[in-house]
Amino acid sequence: MKRKCLIIIATIVATVLIVMGVTTGLLSFVQNQVANPPNTVRPTTAIAADVKEETKEQDAATRLLHFVEANAEKVSITILRDGKKLAGQEENRMMPLASTVKTIIAIEYAKQAAVGQINPDKRVKLISLERFYLPGLDGGAHAAWLQDMEAKGRIQNETVSVREVAKGMIQFSSNANAEYLMDKLGLEAINRTRANLGLQNHDPIYPFVSSILIPYERMKESQGENWNNTKNNISAKEAIQAMSGTEFRRYARVIHNKLRRDVSGSYKRNADIKNWYDQDYDRINTDRFIASTTADYAFLMSKLNRRQGFTKVEQKLLSEVMEKPLMVLPENQQFLKHTGQKGGSTAYVLTLTMYATDKEGHLTELAVFFNDLDPNTNASLPEMINDFKKRLLHDKSFTKEINQRIGVQVRR
Repeated sequence: MKRKCLIIIATIVATVLIVMGVTTGLLSFVQNQVANPPNTVRPTTAIAADVKEETKEQDAATRLLHFVEANAEKVSITILRDGKKLAGQEENRMMPLASTVKTIIAIEYAKQAAVGQINPDKRVKLISLERFYLPGLDGGAHAAWLQDMEAKGRIQNETVSVREVAKGMIQFSSNANAEYLMDKLGLEAINRTRANLGLQNHDPIYPFVSSILIPYERMKESQGENWNNTKNNISAKEAIQAMSGTEFRRYARVIHNKLRRDVSGSYKRNADIKNWYDQDYDRINTDRFIASTTADYAFLMSKLNRRQGFTKVEQKLLSEVMEKPLMVLPENQQFLKHTGQKGGSTAYVLTLTMYATDKEGHLTELAVFFNDLDPNTNASLPEMINDFKKRLLHDKSFTKEINQRIGVQVRR
């Protein structure tokens, strides 16, 4: 009963925050009124669905292309087709990743599970995940995942498997699941894999859920009991903004360890985040979030698409997490050998990475990152992105237009 209440309350809180505009669910990927690129939270959307000759759909894809072309200061994009660069704009600019970074965690999970360092079938107590759950700040993602697990009968004696935790991190973008896996896999191992993947420009990965509580931890240290609400505490915000990257990540790790040990939940209760987390903090966290480039993530999507650098066992585990929800769809089965994707969003950021190989053997990889978005634009982009992906995979005339507008010209 307690867990069911948590699901209901969390969903209500997230909805209220979205409507109020206070926060849109940091790093959330749940379908809501703000940023929500089409991902596995909406598995009924087939990215390989037939492209219809409807003006609305064509307009949506074309509108996105025009937006990308006209807003280079806000958009980075890289598209690869059969190993060649089809398009590239501001592709080496560092941009906040939001939940797209969870792809690296999924890769490390597959690597450790493949060699028996972690057992994907081991049961995890739900309470161990809830220690890393911050209500109202994930757009309802964790609650939606719990509801799905319950509906499918995957919860046994208040436990789920590590395998389901990893899938929930990608498919529902549960932040609590991501932070739990950081703890079990180890940040050093995750960052070692990040480096070994050959990514040229990528910030170190740190516990990004825990980092949301840095204002509380930092000001508690400096002001003690005198600090009880930072909603209007300018000094707290200035202190966070002035932190070096190293110091910011150190605080995140400290808080992560406190949450891991917070069996009673007293640390989160004392932090009382709902009374002080506002748009300013949301913006600060977005600006400080783990960053990389679309060039790097298109390269990473290419490795996943080509099954390059992964053992057969690793690939099987990765496919289960990254691809299976999309490949169960008849529309995708008819056209594609495999496909996978991950994205993320905040109030100001929207990111999407995708790869696909069709049955003719053509390979496509896409990485597109948006930053500094206003709410209206953020809310309108998901539908345009969905249509953009469809036409990218199906419409040769559209790929030519992409190449002409933002691409590397084939003829020189």
